[in-house]
Amino acid sequence: MSSEKRLDAFRKLPLRAQLALIASTRNNPILSKNQEYIENLERIHAECLSESTPEQKAAYNKSKGDLTSS
Repeated sequence: MSSEKRLDAFRKLPLRAQLALIASTRNNPILSKNQEYIENLERIHAECLSESTPEQKAAYNKSKGDLTSS
C-alpha cells in the first residue's frame, strides 16, 4: 500500500484511533525512523481535530487524558 493510501485511510479513522496510531508508530523501532511519515500523521490528525464537532473534541480530550494518565 502506498504512503498516500495509508495517509488517506488514517484520515478516516476516529480521532482516538489516530492518536493511538501516532503513539504506536513513534514507539515502533522501525517506523519511528520515518520522521516524515510521523509528521504527516500529526498534520492530518491536527486537521481532523480542527474540523471535529464540539462533542467529538470533548470525547477526544477525555480519552486523551485517559491515554496519557496511565
